[in-house]
Amino acid sequence: MHRAWLLLGLAVAGDAWALDPQMWGVGPRIGTMFAPLRYPSKFPEVIEENPDTTLEKFRFDIEWGVEAVYYLAPHHRVGFVGGLGHAKRFLDLDAIFGYDYALNTGAMDFLFGGGLGFGHHWFHGEDDDEVLKIPYYPIRLDASALLRDNSRGYQATLYAQYNLPAANRYTDTTGTEIDAKQGVNFTVGLELAVLFGDFTPPRPRSNTPTPAP
Repeated sequence: MHRAWLLLGLAVAGDAWALDPQMWGVGPRIGTMFAPLRYPSKFPEVIEENPDTTLEKFRFDIEWGVEAVYYLAPHHRVGFVGGLGHAKRFLDLDAIFGYDYALNTGAMDFLFGGGLGFGHHWFHGEDDDEVLKIPYYPIRLDASALLRDNSRGYQATLYAQYNLPAANRYTDTTGTEIDAKQGVNFTVGLELAVLFGDFTPPRPRSNTPTPAP
């Protein structure tokens, strides 16, 4: 297994060194989740069984952020997305590092991949004393289409993501902190990004030696 990863790494590195500097871009992005219809799919049981809770699942959210991408080779891309999400009495911060493989490259790239990262949810009740804090690790799969010219890229990404909680820190309406077990935090959503940078396709370097003067 280690030998296979080593060979893959050498192949990617060989492609990269055989080409001029690769394409890259960075820019703003906006996104929203459309499944489940109300997020999270399931609060921790201690909240769902509490008749006094005012924490609510939300239907609509908006996430603002930034995305950066770099092509290691024509078919291999790494990237970073970070953002701030908000909805009714909900706030989220996240950062995800990812890898995408380009099945097709040209004026439009079609990419499939995924990523891992870290984030933090805050759910607030009508009373400021009640709050659910969830630090989590996002696990993501995504598919993107990138339409590009030499200096810009317009990207649409469909993603499926599970936010694996590191802990659930729940403070009830009386201000008492209660141990809460894991809920269900699966999402499907759409993101749009405009990337500015250098999207000129790299050209193979010539192997012809430069003649001596």
